[in-house]
Amino acid sequence: MQYRIEGSTMQTLILELDRRDAAFSEAGCLLMMSAGIRMSTSTGGGVGGMLGRMLTGNSIFLNVFESTGSDEQVMFTTRMPGHILPLDMRTHRAVIVENHAFLCAEQGVEYRSGFTLKLGRFLGGNGMIFNRLSGDGMAFVSIDGETVERELAAGESILVHPGHIAAFTDGIHYKVELMRGVRNLLFGNDGLYLIRLTGPGHVWMHSLSIHNLQEILTAGK
Repeated sequence: MQYRIEGSTMQTLILELDRRDAAFSEAGCLLMMSAGIRMSTSTGGGVGGMLGRMLTGNSIFLNVFESTGSDEQVMFTTRMPGHILPLDMRTHRAVIVENHAFLCAEQGVEYRSGFTLKLGRFLGGNGMIFNRLSGDGMAFVSIDGETVERELAAGESILVHPGHIAAFTDGIHYKVELMRGVRNLLFGNDGLYLIRLTGPGHVWMHSLSIHNLQEILTAGK
């Protein structure tokens, strides 16, 4: 499989698939496919995988795109103005991805729902449910706005608004913390929780959050 990313603020991913190459995505990500692509639906892990995605708000089924010829194409696009982040799982090994950030992956990548994460991770509202990518191959993540990256050394921590977390490597320790200060809680308008991410590992963040965009659009009415 070959790929290329086109565009600037609303990017498109083009996958070039040879015969029997395949990729999968969540529902609603497809832009276009050539006539030689066969599309099917899969539970992606059987009943357990289907149940896990249902409980975490993901689409119940995954869409699978398999090439029946040579040089076939399938195209995906971002849900919001932003960028597409390619992740080589042979390098990163395992990455935790925000619930709606997963775009697609090639066959060989394992995609698991994150409903088994600690209950505290569900208390922060926006952006608190995650899925896990691992295995062998390329995966692609949709970043809202610009991509903000941070490499954390062992023991180094940052506090991030939950709506801005896109993905982080599996070695990152994750903890929900209540916003400090009564005035911040009542008048800060940045939610009740922040996420403490502690290294070692890599973090990718959205510069734009859906929550903030929704507030701006609502205020303009």
